[in-house]
Amino acid sequence: MRHAVVLFSGGLDSMLAARILQRQGFAVDALNIRTTFDCCKVPAAQTAVEMGIRLTVLSVDDDYIDLIRQPRYGYGKGMNPCIDCRIRMCEMAKKFMERVGACLVATGEVVGQRPKSQKRRDLEIVARASGLDGRLLRPLSAKLLPPTVVEREGLVDREKLYAFSGRSRVELIALAQELGLPSVPQPSTGCALTELTFAPRVRDLIAHRPTAASWEFELLNVGRHVRLNEQTKIVIGRNASENAVLELAYRRAASSAAAYLHPENFLGPDAMIFGRVDEAAIDRTASLILHYTRRFDPQNAQVRLDHAGALRIIAARVDETADQLPRL
Repeated sequence: MRHAVVLFSGGLDSMLAARILQRQGFAVDALNIRTTFDCCKVPAAQTAVEMGIRLTVLSVDDDYIDLIRQPRYGYGKGMNPCIDCRIRMCEMAKKFMERVGACLVATGEVVGQRPKSQKRRDLEIVARASGLDGRLLRPLSAKLLPPTVVEREGLVDREKLYAFSGRSRVELIALAQELGLPSVPQPSTGCALTELTFAPRVRDLIAHRPTAASWEFELLNVGRHVRLNEQTKIVIGRNASENAVLELAYRRAASSAAAYLHPENFLGPDAMIFGRVDEAAIDRTASLILHYTRRFDPQNAQVRLDHAGALRIIAARVDETADQLPRL
């Protein structure tokens, strides 16, 4: 039986790509690749089970962060290096294709659907740069693109592929119903790097910490981020789970250029200081904890400070200017 790998998010487009190949007699392996900035809520595993296909989940390596720092093909409107990211994913898919003995990699990409990575020129760049030129099939837009090797060799029937373009989902939803997909998922939020409200955090980290580790990028998904000055940033948790992530990040930092603050005699968020840790930064961080706390005694609010292997209790004081600090 012919064998294909489909880059699979669990969204409508990748589901359609998989079903089209199933209809042509392919055994399909779904490959889901996770990055630091995924915010997709579509349950890829559940969808794969419903479609009767095997799902493999891989995560990008640490050097993926280098791609974010300096993408060869630039950013979109946010900090999204979409073309470089697609190349990386297709490179991973190529290795997986060779490992499982498949003859092609397919994606759910539609010509013109995404302005940064799905113009014809971009699709050609990804296929060539990933080493999949001729083996990378886009079933939803194949008739708008040059025939691939697998089509020319007769492994895939080009007449049973499609010529979709643009951002409308109406015709894609109709096709999903025609092909008997088990469900039609809502559009996902996709990658956080495309969000104009999130991009400033990434830009700030790259500017102030050009050699930041991957866990520092992961932390951008958590909490409230406040730039205190050029040397210091503060991250404040919003709930218990974020506090736990913050504490783990502090343990990983293992440096005097970080400090951790936790409410001692009231309920409130934890906070972490990155960069220069001096008394001014500590006092301002303690006041920010109070700023995001509902109940405390302003005359007796205490915070436990962990810095450079030493613990001490400090007084937290209300600062009416706390809400004027620039948020990221």
